Amino acid sequence: MSLTVAFLHRYSLYVSVMLVMLVLGLCQPWSSQYFQFDRVAIASGEVWRLFSASWVHLSTNHLLGNLAGMALVAYIAGSYLNNRLGIALLFWSTAFVGIGLYLWADNLQRYVGMSGALHGLLLVAPFVSGFYSRRMAWVFFVVIVTKTLWEQTPWYDDMALFGYIGGRVETRSHLLGMIAGVLFLMALKYFRQQTLPADSKKESADEQ
Repeated sequence: MSLTVAFLHRYSLYVSVMLVMLVLGLCQPWSSQYFQFDRVAIASGEVWRLFSASWVHLSTNHLLGNLAGMALVAYIAGSYLNNRLGIALLFWSTAFVGIGLYLWADNLQRYVGMSGALHGLLLVAPFVSGFYSRRMAWVFFVVIVTKTLWEQTPWYDDMALFGYIGGRVETRSHLLGMIAGVLFLMALKYFRQQTLPADSKKESADEQ
């Protein structure tokens, strides 16, 4: 197996996501015009914007930052999310952020960016990865949760990166992405417990 084939076998999902983000970035401002979160347009029936908003960005710097975030997910999870589980997590996280912003952040008119969904992906990645211990996964968890909760306080300046990314940081999307990740982990744990053989379930109960 060539190095290129081996790489694509391990990272094809991440590469595909990053390519879509890059293509949409090259198609600005047209791509944002039709894919950004726009409350008025969504209310008029353009519901795809709830999902597509994560894929378009404010600026080149904003795009590069989120590409780096996706590369970090790829580095942490590798082939462990390069599958249907990773597709499900990506779809769930982007949908949860978009729908959550529409229902909860009723003063938000427009939004773009993958950072909200990335908080969900980065929270889940170390738990499913075979490269990290459970203790290290919980360190990731605590860091992401602490960072996200801090962003909801008055001490965080959501305009601090305005000059770099070209807009305000929508911290509520980060919170929604984090919640999406927590719910995904809970559902994954429940599903795996239900699919365990009966003997394994009994041993697990005995240990408790």
